[in-house]
Amino acid sequence: MRKHNFFPGPATLPFEVIQEAAAGLVDYHGMGVSIAEISHRSPIFTDLLDEANALVKKLYGLSDEWAVLWLPGGASSQLTVAPMNLTEPSDKIAFVDTGFWADRAIEAASNEANAFYLASSKDTNHDRIPKITDVQGARYLHVVSNETIDGTQYHQFPEVDVPLVADMTSDFHSRPLPMEKFGVIFASAQKNFGIAGITCVLVNKNVLPDKSSRKIPKIFDYHTHIAENSLYHTIPTYPVYVALLMLRYIDKQGGLAEMQRLSQVKSSLIYSEIDRNPLLQGIVVTEDRSVMNACFKSQSLEMDQQILRFLEQNDIVGIKGFPTKGGFRASIYNGQSVESVAHLVELLQNLPL
Repeated sequence: MRKHNFFPGPATLPFEVIQEAAAGLVDYHGMGVSIAEISHRSPIFTDLLDEANALVKKLYGLSDEWAVLWLPGGASSQLTVAPMNLTEPSDKIAFVDTGFWADRAIEAASNEANAFYLASSKDTNHDRIPKITDVQGARYLHVVSNETIDGTQYHQFPEVDVPLVADMTSDFHSRPLPMEKFGVIFASAQKNFGIAGITCVLVNKNVLPDKSSRKIPKIFDYHTHIAENSLYHTIPTYPVYVALLMLRYIDKQGGLAEMQRLSQVKSSLIYSEIDRNPLLQGIVVTEDRSVMNACFKSQSLEMDQQILRFLEQNDIVGIKGFPTKGGFRASIYNGQSVESVAHLVELLQNLPL
């Protein structure tokens, strides 16, 4: 029996996707070889890659101004690669301090340009999204669309006069987006659209500088991967294949609008119980609560442990909060079922305390 998996990433996948991915790993379409054994330059794989690119463009409604790249190194590598490609060393990059991943991002970007925070919610333990309107001469504004650890999410993106560069690792392919606001979007696959090992990067080619004084290593230059259709070197083929299976699943379910609707259903179930239950308390202001990662706590550390044991005894896994936050984090990405969320809520309604 499968457990009710609330791990924050790598995260649960629809069982039909797991089954197809497993079958392809053993014997791809009866060919007598694994999909993981096929050359990344073979027509079999390049056709899969082209399909993945087309599905990403279809789901987000992207024009030919956008390039879809599949790169190794995780979203963390893009925290350096994006500013390397988009700025001169003398440029300014604006950030909003929304928590853990914003801190990681500004630390990385500070090696490439003049990075600074416009606003911060640190004083309130990152329980909200600071609101900003002016980027103070920055080349672009970096945002973390969903702070996986802190449980906050942008529901409306800032209205600014420069492109947004967004780390969307924990809410990519979960909702339609106002793409005209963005210059670059990147996301690791292991939360909403696949397994660990590959990062999807969307680049609006219009934001890439025509010339740069910066000497960018060829392997880190977006132009390289755009020209080579992500095949400048051997990419992690199996993670790309699983991402494709997940993209097909999302498309078949009804696309990003349906993913957004399901996210609202699942998150509403959890937050309604958190707000109703006197033993529980949300840790994020209501208007900025994430629909991907519902973070909450009980009345004490001792009670947290009691609740955690009870949930684990009843087939819930992966719900313990991040060490710096404590409490609980229920991750409800695209692969999470409404049934698993309902099971969790039923348990929270009947805590033996």
